[in-house]
Amino acid sequence: MFRGFGTVILAGLVLAVHGGHPRQVRQVEASGNLAEVLSGRGFSTLVDLVVKAGLADTVSNNGPFTVFAPTNDAFAALDPKLVNYLLQNPQVLKNVLLYHVLPGQVFSSSLEDDLVANSAQGRSVRVNLFANPAGVVVNGVDVIEADIPASNGVVHVVDKVLLPPKGTVVDTLLGDERFTTLVAAVTAAGLADTLASDGPFTVFAPTNDAFAKLPPGTVDSLLQDVPALQKVLLRHVVPSTLYSRALLGNSFSTASQDQLSVSQDSFGRVTASTSANTALVTIPNTPASNGVIHVIDTVI
Repeated sequence: MFRGFGTVILAGLVLAVHGGHPRQVRQVEASGNLAEVLSGRGFSTLVDLVVKAGLADTVSNNGPFTVFAPTNDAFAALDPKLVNYLLQNPQVLKNVLLYHVLPGQVFSSSLEDDLVANSAQGRSVRVNLFANPAGVVVNGVDVIEADIPASNGVVHVVDKVLLPPKGTVVDTLLGDERFTTLVAAVTAAGLADTLASDGPFTVFAPTNDAFAKLPPGTVDSLLQDVPALQKVLLRHVVPSTLYSRALLGNSFSTASQDQLSVSQDSFGRVTASTSANTALVTIPNTPASNGVIHVIDTVI
């Protein structure tokens, strides 16, 4: 486990992960501070954003810090509208970048499965370890290279940008116009307070289009039958925090006591199935402060 975020961890042999496969490597001497290491290793987009957010001096002279560093490709994969918003709002950009930072110098050998740690932004991140195939993920995002040392910390490379939770599951759904039907159903079923509680919850969230695929009159009928509506909605909830890697190939008991299984086909498509229906997971791993949301295209 983490041995205290204020503690510098000096490892003789540490676990590095390359392409999801761990190997033992001997720690090498740091080649500079975090800013210098990131610049020298080609993280040009991250370094540019660190400067724009006014954090350059912090990552150069303060610490120690553990940085989950997104690649240039990870930033390029973001929605351009989001990128423009971040560039126009330096404080929001700063919060996103700080969400990639843990206080202390934490090498991968000190990680434990299902570890929850507070980021420098304030929201927590969840680390999971997997044995088959071997790998480390943070909020469901793969660590593709670990344990790059710096004089004031350590860098772990991730292949996607980590976005801080907007709040609870309910907060996140309320802030997204794709889920107005789901929010209305959750409210009518009297489940809003439950899903706003500490949780944790893994929610398979049907979009408005998913509800529109139901036979005509189904939604209206459910809204008039609260017990039936609750059963349908709770079938979409697993009472734990499960990012995609932990879901694949497994079956779970939902909050309605139904069984939900998650599988991946040869084309990489992930589906979530209950006895009632099967849905395609279209957007996995949206973090919430009390769990995680996976967007699906069909009501299950």
